[in-house]
Amino acid sequence: MLKLQRSPASRGNAQLKKVLRSKRQTNSAYVKAHASKGSGAETNLLLIGGTGPVDFRLRVAQSHARDDLLPSAFSHAAILLPAPKGAARAKLWEIPLSGGVETPYPPATNGVVETELARYDDPVVYPNIALLRVPVPGAAITTAVERFRRQRTVLDALELMLAWWAFGWGVGRAGNPLLDEIGIPSAAFAEYAFSAAGYDLVPGFPSRSSCPEAIWQAARWWYDHPRMMPPELSQQTRELPPIAGVYDAEHYLVPSPQH
Repeated sequence: MLKLQRSPASRGNAQLKKVLRSKRQTNSAYVKAHASKGSGAETNLLLIGGTGPVDFRLRVAQSHARDDLLPSAFSHAAILLPAPKGAARAKLWEIPLSGGVETPYPPATNGVVETELARYDDPVVYPNIALLRVPVPGAAITTAVERFRRQRTVLDALELMLAWWAFGWGVGRAGNPLLDEIGIPSAAFAEYAFSAAGYDLVPGFPSRSSCPEAIWQAARWWYDHPRMMPPELSQQTRELPPIAGVYDAEHYLVPSPQH
């Protein structure tokens, strides 16, 4: 059982709004409509919930991160890169566990790959989506990502990947890695990047057990928790505003009005 802290908040984050996709709208179009637009003061963080076999197992595994023990709506996290001027497709930094991404040699980049958001376009395959606008400058996140890619001593993402592949593929007696405080790689990567930039992405959650559900719960319920920007990233230390964003997460593995 995970050792979780309950948020003192009595209601959810009002800056995180439920906005359903329009008919035939792709996930890329949804993200484009709601992502932070180029000020540099925010970084976009994407949560995705898929329906594939590995996604299913990841979502169920995260039930231990919920009070109600229901499966998570999300199976993956990714950092959305600022779109270069004139670029046709938005890109991501991520550590994927499924989806057919080509990874020439994962040890060279600590598992991190740069991919296109378009691969998550289909809302049938990826029905749940949350776009979080985190109040941390993109330049600080870029620096943290490059450090993460070069230094496996910071966090060996490959070790996490192997543990979750064994669980996702049902290898031997592989149990739920979260119960051994082994986080889902995509979320552990995101948590490291924001932490290195001075932002506590998942307060109230064991630091080694990062997962998309923890990020989601923190965005919803820990919005009043002090999140400080260190002096080297700002002219003065200051408390940051809560995460804002939108989500469409109507696909439930276990239907419940309380999900």
